[in-house]
Amino acid sequence: MRLFTLLAFSFIVSTAQAQSISCTAQVFESFPDGSTRQERKELTVETENPVHISLSTDLDGRGFTLSGNKEYGPYFISITEEPDYTKGSLSTAEFSKDGRLQISIVDGRLVHKLECFKKN
Repeated sequence: MRLFTLLAFSFIVSTAQAQSISCTAQVFESFPDGSTRQERKELTVETENPVHISLSTDLDGRGFTLSGNKEYGPYFISITEEPDYTKGSLSTAEFSKDGRLQISIVDGRLVHKLECFKKN
C-alpha cells in the first residue's frame, strides 16, 4: 500500500509539473499621427506548487495576474490599475484547445492585453 501511495503521488506531481504556463503583459497605443507605442513584459512566478500557480507583473500603470490550478483551471485573470488595483477587469477563463488564454482592455487607442500559453 505504501508503494502504491508513493507511485500515485509521484504521478500526480510529475503530471502537474509537466504543465508549463507562460504569460505576457502587453500594451499597444496608436496616435493620430500614425505612430504607435508597444511594450511587452513576461509575468513572473509569484507562487507555485505541484498543483497551483500564480504569475504577475506590472506594466504601464497596470497589474497583470493569472492564478489557478496548473492542470485543470479555471484560471483567475486580471488587469487592474495601480496603485491600489481596484479598477480594471477580473475574469475566470480556461485555456483553449490550442493552449491559449487572453484578456484585453480597450480604451480608445490604448489596449492592455494579458496573453498566456499552456504547454504539456
